[in-house]
Amino acid sequence: MLSTNNHSHCIHRKRNKALALPELIAIALGGMIAALAAYSYVKLAVYYKYEGATYSFYK
Repeated sequence: MLSTNNHSHCIHRKRNKALALPELIAIALGGMIAALAAYSYVKLAVYYKYEGATYSFYK
C-alpha cells in the first residue's frame, strides 16, 4: 500500500525531515554488523565443506 501524501519522493516514510547523523550512523553500523556476520558464515561454510561438518564445529 502506498501513502498518498503530497511528497512524491518519499511516499514510504511518514517523516518529512532528512535523516539525522545518529540515524545514519545506526544504519551504517547495522550494515557493517550484517556484513561481518555474512563473512563469518561464508568462512565457516568454506572451512567445513562436508555434510555433517557443522556438528564437528559445535563439538
